[in-house]
Amino acid sequence: GTNAECCAGEYKTQTSGACYAGMANAPSAAPSAVADIKYYPDYDTDYEDATCLPGKMNGRPSFDSMAECCIGAYPAQTSGACFAGMDSPPTVAPTTEADKKWFKDPESNDFTTGTCINDGPVPSGYVAYGTNAECCAGEYKTQTSGACYAGMANAPSAAPSAVADIKYYPD
Repeated sequence: GTNAECCAGEYKTQTSGACYAGMANAPSAAPSAVADIKYYPDYDTDYEDATCLPGKMNGRPSFDSMAECCIGAYPAQTSGACFAGMDSPPTVAPTTEADKKWFKDPESNDFTTGTCINDGPVPSGYVAYGTNAECCAGEYKTQTSGACYAGMANAPSAAPSAVADIKYYPD
């Protein structure tokens, strides 16, 4: 760890600021309470290895949390070193709902009641779909119960039929 990390961890209740004052690049003041702790980017370390340090340093941006500092100071960091330096680092980069893929529910063993889900990684060997409707159309195309479509948040009134599925018969 760094001297600043040591001060923040071992002397976090120290009000004199003596630990921080002994640093080569001492912050302007030791934080007075946990809520007052700010973080600044460690520009002295290579970008891919850099983290954010507790405290304030003149001439450097100050952030309210280490996560905000990592996002603000190292947005293109691919190593994940900044987030890894957190006390409770995130396990993976956050995802949006749009990033989640839909797939056939592995627990759906009965075709007539089968549905699609998007609550985890797509299992090996499963097809990933962009929407629930695409998954239902791909996995349960001949399902007559409509269970897959009925399970959708905004379920259609009837399972959609493709133009290619329309058959014409003579009168």
